[in-house]
Amino acid sequence: MQATERALHLCLFTYKQKTMRFAKKLAAFALLFAAFGFVACEQQELIEGEPVLNVSTNMILANGTDEVVMKVTVEGVDVTKDAAFYLNEMPYGSNVFTTTTAGNQKLHAVYNNKRTEPIVIKVIDTRLYAELPADEKADQFEDFAHKVLLTQATGTWCGYCPYMIRGIEYFREELSNAGKVVVVATHSGDNLSSKASEAAVKACRVPGYPTCSFNLNYESLTSFYHDAELNAESINSKASMELKEAARAGIAAASKTAGNKVSVRAAVKVGVTGAYRINAWLVEDGVTDVQSSYWPAFSNGNSSIIMEHDFVLRDASCIAPILGEMLGGKEECEAGEIIEFYHEFDAKAAGVENVANCKVVVYVSAQLEGSTRFAVNNVIECPAGGVVPFAYN
Repeated sequence: MQATERALHLCLFTYKQKTMRFAKKLAAFALLFAAFGFVACEQQELIEGEPVLNVSTNMILANGTDEVVMKVTVEGVDVTKDAAFYLNEMPYGSNVFTTTTAGNQKLHAVYNNKRTEPIVIKVIDTRLYAELPADEKADQFEDFAHKVLLTQATGTWCGYCPYMIRGIEYFREELSNAGKVVVVATHSGDNLSSKASEAAVKACRVPGYPTCSFNLNYESLTSFYHDAELNAESINSKASMELKEAARAGIAAASKTAGNKVSVRAAVKVGVTGAYRINAWLVEDGVTDVQSSYWPAFSNGNSSIIMEHDFVLRDASCIAPILGEMLGGKEECEAGEIIEFYHEFDAKAAGVENVANCKVVVYVSAQLEGSTRFAVNNVIECPAGGVVPFAYN
């Protein structure tokens, strides 16, 4: 009898244990079902529309601490918590990106089964770049030395262009504002043209050749004459007008060459709070090519002449838009900030004939008052392998 009772007790105990385990599984399943139901409910509330990926910056240092904070919006609504993030097409489990690996990295996000446009993040190893020169007035954020950018829309096929080519030579040799004007030849439709030069010509809405424009602003064109000295005077007069506006930012730069690579490191001191863009151009002097001419005195009576072309725009760190990428990757920069910029050019890929004849032009564009447009506000030119410190009036 006692054995039978023990067996019965054992069966009851086993049954209770199995029942408790089943109840726990049932409870866990219920919680899982409730969670699934909650997610399903959340998905029903997803916002329709195209998601947009926003980043706090498009450039960080490869130090493991600099970070890119990603935010996804739909119709202006923040949906970051419901988005999935990807690095170089692979799932990335956070909206904060940091790394110790230098090079370009591509980020995108997916929300409601819709993919955002990708954003390329520059990850910089500062050891590959030259050191910036010392700033003798480190605490000063005003009264920056001001230079303006002159782009010469030209082509080797243009028979009238020699009048402007010679006019720029006269201007640089003899007239008062020569030291405050950075000249770049933006060729179009010839062997010396590039994607960057074609973009610059388009931005200036060039009405014909030759045309000189100031600060990539289509409202700041110079007059053209069939007289080189008159062209030089026209450039000088227009430069005086452009230089009346004070520079809102100062620029310093250091360049380094290694084989076919030309790197530039720049620093920008922001003097006035506002929206800014930055760009670097690779420019080459002494490029030999044929030039058409309708000016007999220029070409010894011939219809063309073989000559050295200077200031040829070969490449840009940012082509779309040609006025540059957002300074520091930010919509707005605060007065008193110092923001660094890095870029490396592949001179061979850019068609450069002689790296020793190159220079890097760095400019900062500012938003025009009362407009969404930008125009160059200050510019410097730095020899390949050279340095340019901050300059003040």
